Amino acid sequence: MAEVLSFTLKFPFKNAAGDTISKLPIKRLKRKDISAAQSATKNEAELEDMLVAKLLGITHEDLSEFDIADSKLATEVLREMANGGDLAAVLGRGPVAGAEDAAV
Repeated sequence: MAEVLSFTLKFPFKNAAGDTISKLPIKRLKRKDISAAQSATKNEAELEDMLVAKLLGITHEDLSEFDIADSKLATEVLREMANGGDLAAVLGRGPVAGAEDAAV
């Protein structure tokens, strides 16, 4: 099994509960996650936001608090995941054993 990856924010923020968010685990998305997002919206940007929030396990409101640099990287992680690529490389951590299986 591959190493569990996390998303470290360059610019941490406080969520509505007052907790500082600086690191989030990355969850692999499933087809059902895409279907649920597509059922909720036809807007591509909103769809992408819903999927990024899901993969990071946060609310849409928390995602809206991301600095633009963190938002860009989160979108890159989503796209790399969708392409079956190496998420560790996108996160700047080098290849991970088992990356050929695209497991996180």
